[in-house]
This record gives sequence, C-alpha cells and structure tokens, in this order.
Amino acid sequence: MPVLITDALVLRRADYADYDRMVTLLTPEHGRLDAVARGCRRSKSPLVNATEPFISGEFQLFRRGERYSIEQCQVREGFYELRTDYERLVHGAYWLRLLDAGVPRDVPAREIFLLALKALAHLNYAAELPAAMLTLAFEAHFMALSGYPPRVDACVICSRPIAGEARFDARLGGAVCLSCPSHAPRISLGARRILYKLPRTRFENAPKLVESPDWPEAARLFRQYTQQRMQIPEKFLPPLVSAREAAGI
Repeated sequence: MPVLITDALVLRRADYADYDRMVTLLTPEHGRLDAVARGCRRSKSPLVNATEPFISGEFQLFRRGERYSIEQCQVREGFYELRTDYERLVHGAYWLRLLDAGVPRDVPAREIFLLALKALAHLNYAAELPAAMLTLAFEAHFMALSGYPPRVDACVICSRPIAGEARFDARLGGAVCLSCPSHAPRISLGARRILYKLPRTRFENAPKLVESPDWPEAARLFRQYTQQRMQIPEKFLPPLVSAREAAGI
C-alpha cells in the first residue's frame, strides 16, 4: 500500500458518509489530489481541523487503488486571521476556487503551490493592503503560471506594438490597438503597464501597487479576463473595492 508524504494546501472539503470527509488538496509535485479523511468528523479525530480550507502542512496519504486516504497531517499554517475578516475571507475563498478550477490533477504545480502560500500569507497578515489589490496580483501571477497571460504589449488583432492607450478585450485575450475595430473598454497606459509587469515581478513586490492610482482599473479589467478564461460564476467573485471604499469612508 504506497505511502505519499507531501506538502499540501486544502482547497475544499465536503462531508462524506457518517464521519468521513472528501478533501481536495493542492500539492507541489502532484498538482490537485482528492483524498478521503476517514472518521475525521469524530470529536476526537486528529484530522478534524486538518481538513478545513486554507490549512497547509505535511500530509501523509495512503493510496488504495485509485483513491488516496489521509492518515496523518502536521499542520504548519492555518491562515486563521482570514476567518475573522469577512472581506479577506471572501477573497481567499475565491483564490482557492481558482486553484481548484485551474490546476490539473496529477501534474506538478510547484510554482503555483508556492504562489498560493505566499499570496495567502500577504492576505492573512498584511491587513493594511487592499484585498482587491492582492487579488489582482494573485490573478495575474496565477494566470501567467497556468499559461494564460493576456497579451498587452501588442494588439491581439493586428499584432502591432502598442505604445499608448488601447482597448482591453477579455474575450480576445488582451489589448486591442485603437486602429482596430473593437467595442471593448479602454485601458490606460498605466493600467496596461501594470498588467504587463505584474506577472514578471516577484509576488513580494505586490505591495508597491498601492502607490499606483491605476491598479483599480487594472483589477477591474483583469477580473473580466480571469472570469472569461476560468468560467467562475459571478456569485463567487469578490468585490473590486472594499466595503469601506464603497461607503466612502
């Protein structure tokens, strides 16, 4: 009975049978895995807290046929502060849904796994940073690592380089020069630069976006692109502005 010991992040869970739970894990070497945690819903089970979303740690899995079962878990991080801030929790839950939808099974995903942990750490501990801005950074890095970065340095229709303002067509996959026919919304030079540079910089530099007045525009346009590519239902999308900003506070 093969044993797999791996770092993992819990993406989602669902109660199963009387005391079991089905869990989806993101792992660096095996991508997305589904596993069953038997008896974890019993009050004294050591796995009762290890199978909650956002938990990361070292998991010991047994493989029986085509199914994995969770035998042990050494929790390293729970990102518990997210649970006390509804807005940031909504953003974090959206990230997990993106990972669940975009990471294939049984395919190495080390860079995406590390991105998820770094991004969640910022969302969890850097409460002074706008959650919507961190979501923009996560979406941009995740889409680039998944092989779906939008083209913003040249027109997706005529392929000519773009120097100034343009339009951003989420359906076509990037910027459209003003000489080509398009009804897509305009994108400023500043927002287009953000979408070009952001996935090419380390996620640790994402807080510098606060200094740019163009990041809300970039976030709004990139959200359309992410939703177009990943087919995330509208009800799961987090707000593009905070409740305080919406109230003008």
